Amino acid sequence: MNKTTEITPEIKTFMEDLWGAEGDFIDTPLGRGRIENVRCKFGIDLGVTVNIPELGVKLFDGMELFDLELGRA
Repeated sequence: MNKTTEITPEIKTFMEDLWGAEGDFIDTPLGRGRIENVRCKFGIDLGVTVNIPELGVKLFDGMELFDLELGRA
């Protein structure tokens, strides 16, 4: 997320839901995995650690996961 990204109600809701999602499964660009950890990054964006079977633990930006959710990734 850069300084010109507008924080829409959809982004805010997604990030709030992601904040409390440890243990939940999520689709990522590398496949489906379990959320292991969610941390503050900067602004409203989050750093999300996801354990993907056969790939191990990977780190994603919350905005990257939001874009995937909307089909923009």
